[in-house]
Amino acid sequence: MKSGIKLNKVGFWKRLLATWLDCVLIYLLLKGVFYLLVYTNPSLYFPFNFTFFIIGIVYSAVCISLWGQTAGKYFLNIVVSSKDGERLPFHKALLRESVLKILSGIILMLGFLWIGFSKKKMAWHDYLVQSIVLENDRLIKFAPIWKTVALVSFLLVSGNYLWEFFDDIIKAKKMNLVTNAISLPFMKRDTSSLIDIATIKNTSFINWVDSNSLSPEAYAVQMAATHQITLFGEMHENADNLIFLNKIIPALYYQSGIRVVAMEVISAEMNKKVMHLVNGKQYDSALALEIARTQCWKLWGFKEYWDVLKTVWQLNQSLPDTAEKMKLIGLDADWEMPNISLLGISGDSKGKSQFWEKFRVFSALKDLPKAAFRDNLMAYNLDKEVISKNKKAVVWIGINHTLMNFSPYYKKGNQTVLTSPRFAVLLNQRYPNKLFQIIMHQNLIFSDADTACNNSIVNFIDSVMQKRSNKPAGFTITASPFEKLKDRCLSIFTKYPGVCYGDITQGLIFLTPRSKRSQCAWMPGYISNEMFMKYKPMYDLLFGRNPAIKFKTATELNKTLVDHLTEDN
Repeated sequence: MKSGIKLNKVGFWKRLLATWLDCVLIYLLLKGVFYLLVYTNPSLYFPFNFTFFIIGIVYSAVCISLWGQTAGKYFLNIVVSSKDGERLPFHKALLRESVLKILSGIILMLGFLWIGFSKKKMAWHDYLVQSIVLENDRLIKFAPIWKTVALVSFLLVSGNYLWEFFDDIIKAKKMNLVTNAISLPFMKRDTSSLIDIATIKNTSFINWVDSNSLSPEAYAVQMAATHQITLFGEMHENADNLIFLNKIIPALYYQSGIRVVAMEVISAEMNKKVMHLVNGKQYDSALALEIARTQCWKLWGFKEYWDVLKTVWQLNQSLPDTAEKMKLIGLDADWEMPNISLLGISGDSKGKSQFWEKFRVFSALKDLPKAAFRDNLMAYNLDKEVISKNKKAVVWIGINHTLMNFSPYYKKGNQTVLTSPRFAVLLNQRYPNKLFQIIMHQNLIFSDADTACNNSIVNFIDSVMQKRSNKPAGFTITASPFEKLKDRCLSIFTKYPGVCYGDITQGLIFLTPRSKRSQCAWMPGYISNEMFMKYKPMYDLLFGRNPAIKFKTATELNKTLVDHLTEDN
């Protein structure tokens, strides 16, 4: 160190701002590299978070060992040295910036916060490597300006991050049950009244369906006409179900008075763009593709879902200018499910991703409320956009979200407490008698164990409908012979003995037997080069399992999926 220069110890906040400037610099450089590769070498996978972490360590270690400061520290006139004033050798700088900083941060960032409690203003990693962080009183030109820039940008970005994070939590909490101590019918039901599916014959059921069913279209329209909110529960990717939805939308408008179609697969953050699309003079296919790409899994290129956008647009085009238009809204949030799944927390890739994918935790943190409170947030969006405005809507959503009369629970003293109640339970308890639930006939899966289940209750319905020549039908399960049926194979029935089929659904629409299920087609060009480079590990895990699906680029994956899903149909 030069003599005659006054050196002051640097506190926590100024060190944080210097680190912030370095992070911004590295982020911008890596983003530039990322987009360069997107356009020049789209087959290359770029693990952004892991690369950011490694580059950050090497960059800091090299700069500190050579000059005693990184760019961020330079702009704020901060230097790092050994206690005797010499430069840290590279091996010590590398140890300080890697293992020791991880140690400082791993316990609630206590090692960094220690700067505020230490008279010498040293973090744990400073003590362990015998380094000291000082400020030179001989300010570089414009240093105060850089300090202001760092502070303002940090406050703006972190403030926006925290606002979104806690805003999601607040919205979710608004949809919490007034009390979780709620009794659902299955909890107190006399199990002797239930009928094991294995013990019955289908003859009387055939006669009942003949006498009490309507066509699927007529049944859907009738139920939607008599309820404010009609839920349609689906197992995803079934083309027949979505073709049915597209077909009945005009009738829902004219005959049922429906003015809103709400869909799980559309992001609520895209609702303004969706409104612009369905009310535009021309159908904007590019905007429709943009909307589709925001779906949280980032791989929902199933064409029939996005046909709904055009169906609603066509309906609105046919209406007089003075007529109220059909509104299409999204329920889910715009978040990145692949980050959560590749961490091994949930999803099909649980425990199967490479170790460097664990660094996605830094990107996943902002989405944790959206993942943890997903049903609450979807319920909040429907309440805000539909129920509170006294509009009539149909909701197209996964079956498990539509269960109105079932929720896992546990006992707390004399109280029965619901565990993570789903979308329909939250809404039905808040707005009783406003919702009606219909499920589309297909496999029922309530846990991982059910994937290997024979679904006896679904097979039984198939056998009933087969005797009717598989004639499509819609009918109400409540107060029908089907209501008290139970299936020992499915986890929901074995874990909760009081559950019957009537707790799973109030109504059923049968279009085709389970064995005749039709797979959705794939939208050409759905996966962009940017999506491919960002989420390639997810695509490898989900699509790469099938030997018929081979790909090295987004173009190859899109083409293969178009061809493969077309062949399946």
